[in-house]
This record gives sequence, C-alpha cells and structure tokens, in this order.
Amino acid sequence: MASVTAPRIALLTEDHVRDAIVLLTRAFMPDPIFSHYFPDPKQRAEVFGAFFDDLLRSHIRFGQVYGAMIDGELVAAAVWRPPDAGDPTPRDRKRAAAAEKRVRKIDPTAANSLLGGFAALEAQHPKEPHWYLCFAGVEPRLQGRGIGSATLAPALEVADRNRSLCYLETPFPRTHALYRRLGYEIIREGNPFPGAPRVWAMLRAPASAPPAP
Repeated sequence: MASVTAPRIALLTEDHVRDAIVLLTRAFMPDPIFSHYFPDPKQRAEVFGAFFDDLLRSHIRFGQVYGAMIDGELVAAAVWRPPDAGDPTPRDRKRAAAAEKRVRKIDPTAANSLLGGFAALEAQHPKEPHWYLCFAGVEPRLQGRGIGSATLAPALEVADRNRSLCYLETPFPRTHALYRRLGYEIIREGNPFPGAPRVWAMLRAPASAPPAP
C-alpha cells in the first residue's frame, strides 16, 4: 500500500460545503440503507445531494464539522452535533423541509420509509447530553489508512475533556472495529428502517484523564 501524506485536520466552513457534499456522496454510495430505498445510483446521488446539503449547512454553525485535507483536497469529513446544540432554528426547519421535498419528488414511497427510519433513530438517542456523530466519511480510495480516526479525534478530545458521552449509529459492520478502537461499544442492534438492513447503535464513555506529569 502506497504511503499517504498525513492529513491536515481543520474545521469546515460554508465555503467547504459543496466539496463536502461531493466527498460524502462518494463515501456513502455503498450505504446499505440508502441503497435499499434508492437502488438506482443516479437517484441515490440526488438524494445524497439534498441530504448532505441540509446536514452540513445546519451543523456548520456549531463549529464541530471537521475535514481532513491532503494537498488542498478534502478527503474526509465528520459532522458532529454537540450536546449544547439546542433546537433547530426557523432557517434550519425551512432548509430541512426543502430537502425533504427534493427527496420525496424522487420517490415518495422510498422517501417516507427513509425519513421515518431517521425519525425512529432520533427517538432512540440517549437522554443524557451527548456528542452525536451524524455522519463521517473518507474518500473511498483512501479508506483504511487512519484518516477517519484522525478526523474524529478533535471532537473526541473535547468530549473527553468535558466528560461527555459520544453516540453514533452505523449500518456498516466493517466499521465496528474502528469505532471500538476509539472507545465505542455496541449498545443496540435493530431495524428502524422498514425492510432495510440492520443498524447498530454505539456509545462511547469519556476516556480517563491522562495522569498528571
């Protein structure tokens, strides 16, 4: 395997949204949930365009959307919702409604099942304040080289300093080992998306503080 230049991890801004949408769409094209409801790759890419545009723009204001850059190219992104995020703003709700309308126009039946599944996931989130990893993706050609872990590290460090829980869901069994290395454990397995593959919920307790020098 050829060596890869160490990525530079930085907070993403509105200026990065378009590049992040393209990156996350490539990274999540094999997603088993989206693939189940939108098996046509062209339609699935359109769904991701609406979905990730809304997700990124609604979360960037929290200052916890991170990206990995190599030679000026965005190669990974992680979208976090911090514990103090609060309720969506009127602007967020308007944007989300527009994104849902775009997805429903592609396939109303599939959209209903997909959006209903996400609502079911939301209802199962921990009641305690927590950092929620909405989505994290790495450029497919660079996966498995530690870039994902590096991109997740800044938010995990903040969570540890504040003694906060971290939580995520994943439909990818192959990601379990990575998240376990980062301190997550599986707490639930289920089928919140009707007819689609399983989803695993994982929780991470804050890491122990390092010993004093």
